[in-house]
Amino acid sequence: MKKTWQLLFPDWSSYDTLWQSERPFALWPIGNQPLLSYWMDEAVHQEIDHITIYTADRPNELRDYLKGGAFWSRPVEVVPIRSDEESPEDAIPVVGLPDKNRLREPIEGETGLLQQWLRLNREWLDSIQEHTLKIEVKHPAGGWVGPHTRIHPKAKLVSPFWIQGKCEIAADAQVGPYACIGENAIIDEKATVQRSIVLPGTMVGCNLALENVAVEGGLLLDAKHGCRVAITDSFILSNISEKISSPSILERLAALLLFCVISPIAALSRIDWSELEAHDGRGGALHLKTGNRGRLIVRRWHWLKEVIKGRMRLVGILPRSVDWTSETADLDVSRRLVKTPPGVIALSDVHDCHSPQDPTEWIHASYQALCDDKSIGKLIRSKLWKLVFKPIS
Repeated sequence: MKKTWQLLFPDWSSYDTLWQSERPFALWPIGNQPLLSYWMDEAVHQEIDHITIYTADRPNELRDYLKGGAFWSRPVEVVPIRSDEESPEDAIPVVGLPDKNRLREPIEGETGLLQQWLRLNREWLDSIQEHTLKIEVKHPAGGWVGPHTRIHPKAKLVSPFWIQGKCEIAADAQVGPYACIGENAIIDEKATVQRSIVLPGTMVGCNLALENVAVEGGLLLDAKHGCRVAITDSFILSNISEKISSPSILERLAALLLFCVISPIAALSRIDWSELEAHDGRGGALHLKTGNRGRLIVRRWHWLKEVIKGRMRLVGILPRSVDWTSETADLDVSRRLVKTPPGVIALSDVHDCHSPQDPTEWIHASYQALCDDKSIGKLIRSKLWKLVFKPIS
């Protein structure tokens, strides 16, 4: 007999006046993945055959994220409803993680929603031993740290904490207890992060003390006072994700030089161009033309224009179509690749994998996304001219 689940994700959108997120609460990050993903993982663990999700809060966002449940190898149906009361009586209201699905008290207003988000992240940190983190590793101080994170010897780490990859923790900074730090974040000297969430690409300035807050770029959400504060002083809080993902002036000039050199060759070549709608690594899409013949750089000639515009990197992972999936890459890796800015020349090109459809390309791409940009860039630059004029069969 088939085992089924009916889940209700409550409509809390009216409470989200602080963050004003474009996503429903089901897709807010709890540690290293959205709340919804923990329930899908639990469905796999319990061998649930079919899941029906009822929600009045942006059901299309859930559909786009779930993609029919393909990653979890079981069908998932999202049923839009006008209000929570329209869901079946036996539907399970999802208000927390699967093992602690309860509310200490009813959600009341914007402060209650923010407090619940912070509480779920704390509960995740308490139960993180029960989960298998595929990317982060256990730190001697008791928390978890992602790859290529630099922690100053004088920094203080207080368990539990979780620091994603490519972060910097400066001297005399304190992280924890109950701190979740997203990738590419910087915690500057003498800054303190306790019982708080620092979202990816955020710089926390010197001497700043964060407690019971969530920060994203220059936006601070205070759960204690129930307020939203936009910080305009970049030395206090700032968004550095755009700076990290954008090409430098030298990259743009190199792309312009290559574009001018290749233009006559591309014009004289009989190339059919196909359209590719690809992730740009920032939540948007790139519309790229890709050639079906010729040397590598000729096929990707149009991509160079996106580097010149500042929308792609010269060196980066290969652009992935918006409907890209992999049968072998796990969900954490797939999400990371979608959020990584693409480039014209990739590490996978060094290994003769020139398309994301190649079954092993994602391995090189995930390594490049996780590894130190400088070391990868140095390797590719040393082979650049050989790569760009490489014939592809």
